[in-house]
Amino acid sequence: MLSHKFIEIPMTTINKAANKSIIKYLQENYGKNILPLSLFDNAIRPGGNPIEILYFYKKDTPILKLKDSLFKTIEHYNLFSSRLIMIGDNKFALQYCMDGCIVTILPPIDAAFKDVPIEELKKMMVHVKTLPGEPLFAVTGVQIKDGILAGISCSHAIADGISFLLFLYAWMCITENKNFLSPSPQRLFKGKPVNSDKIDTVFTPPLSELSAEIQHRVQRNSHVKIYSKRENLSDEFLQEMKKQSVRENGEDKISNNQIINSVLLKKYHRHILPDTDKIILRSPVTLRDIHPDIDSMYIGNAIFISFAEFTRDEIDNMSIPQIAYRIKESIAKVRNKNYLRKISYLSEYGIEFKPAIFKNYPPYNMDSDVVSANLTHLHDLESMGVGSDIGSILYIDSTIQTGFTILKEKSGSIFAEITSRHPLI
Repeated sequence: MLSHKFIEIPMTTINKAANKSIIKYLQENYGKNILPLSLFDNAIRPGGNPIEILYFYKKDTPILKLKDSLFKTIEHYNLFSSRLIMIGDNKFALQYCMDGCIVTILPPIDAAFKDVPIEELKKMMVHVKTLPGEPLFAVTGVQIKDGILAGISCSHAIADGISFLLFLYAWMCITENKNFLSPSPQRLFKGKPVNSDKIDTVFTPPLSELSAEIQHRVQRNSHVKIYSKRENLSDEFLQEMKKQSVRENGEDKISNNQIINSVLLKKYHRHILPDTDKIILRSPVTLRDIHPDIDSMYIGNAIFISFAEFTRDEIDNMSIPQIAYRIKESIAKVRNKNYLRKISYLSEYGIEFKPAIFKNYPPYNMDSDVVSANLTHLHDLESMGVGSDIGSILYIDSTIQTGFTILKEKSGSIFAEITSRHPLI
């Protein structure tokens, strides 16, 4: 049965249809092949950009075998066969669909990897859109002389970076006939998938009928020019910053990630955010292994965002360890079991957040906010048993327009991609 909480949701869009069969459909499928977005995801995901990677699979494996193993993986990780639906006024959900994952196989390229135009392949990828009726996961594959190139586009509405990594790992394991990690059932569909053409159009309104905020988000993401730059930081430099932190703060446990964010803030804040005197660094924090009710193999979005606030003068005058320590304190506040239990809980549909979080949570401001994403785990397939002899990630595109994406080379060296709506010097 439909939960009491769901019945209380304003259903203006659905009520316009005055269709009893629609209400019956929700009652029969809610929690089975329909999973609502959390309060937090509902506020920030619709209209947003996907996570995208380009993967080079080196094995001499037929591309149709990879396609077959992909769909076998989705049988276990079924969130990756979702489409977005609108179930009320600015209320969205995932609908389990037979065609929630789109696979496109391009004509083979008669060239070795080193001669393939990667930039052209990125343009040919299928890019998913987090909008009603749209599939939320897509794979574009092409056979080349020495392997297979796969462009993968994944909506943030279905997965965070850790879930994405676990899915890729399981896919490679199934392809290689190896054991893989089973996902937690805490946020998986329990019913059967439907054909997307059977979904009533009342659940899939066009963009023009969505909120002005979502329309603005789509427009902003599609028209803005993004500048990017890579910044390399040596292990020696990171170690020296930790020693300096001990001298200044008596604190030697600031992380590499916190140091890198501090360096980048100090170096680039005037370039990436020229029109503000207050800067907020937002850092995702996973609830896994912290929140006592959330499984480590939770699939979906299991993150909340910490934020560290600085004035421009503070960034100019503080040392790198001092900036890093403030970032550490902001993350520690969120990485607190009692705090996470206060703001979130495990519902029958997955992680849910309490409305009170928005009272003290500043809304995202593109003119003053920097988003930091630590994606070093996307290069940790080798540590999980899927080594460089099997494949490698060539390209990662996160959802960030103004921010720092922390990545890792196959050698283990850490670097950062700075992205900005303004030119970088």
